[in-house]
Amino acid sequence: MTPPELVIRRASRADLDLVLSAGDLFDTPPTAEWTQDFLDRGSNLLLLALHDEVPVAMLVAVETGHLGSSPDLFVYGIRVREDLRRQGIAHRLVDKAVSVAEEAGCRRVWGSMHDGDVQDLGPDSPLHTPIDVTAEPTTFVIPIP
Repeated sequence: MTPPELVIRRASRADLDLVLSAGDLFDTPPTAEWTQDFLDRGSNLLLLALHDEVPVAMLVAVETGHLGSSPDLFVYGIRVREDLRRQGIAHRLVDKAVSVAEEAGCRRVWGSMHDGDVQDLGPDSPLHTPIDVTAEPTTFVIPIP
């Protein structure tokens, strides 16, 4: 199957209706209030992968930091529509998140995945692990050069 032509971009407040239309990509469909609040905070990141202007995947992250140190970008959600999995879309979302993190002065991108998520990744993914994964979450860390 040929991967669809996608546009991957950061969602803004102007994308409220677009985000609300992507409720199936979230564990709990977002509300207008949550979406506006989330997008208004500059340290939050919502990336959308769009195919023909329709959201087919997303990545949700937030900058975290410690007193006086450069922030990290913590990824706490990646979701790809089931029929489009295993085509490198999650990898492309992570690549875009790394670019955003680098521009923001972050020192790394990190998060955790469960075994089912890891099995959906290809060997070229920066999140791929060569070892057998258990049902326990696996932490990934991508340093920013």
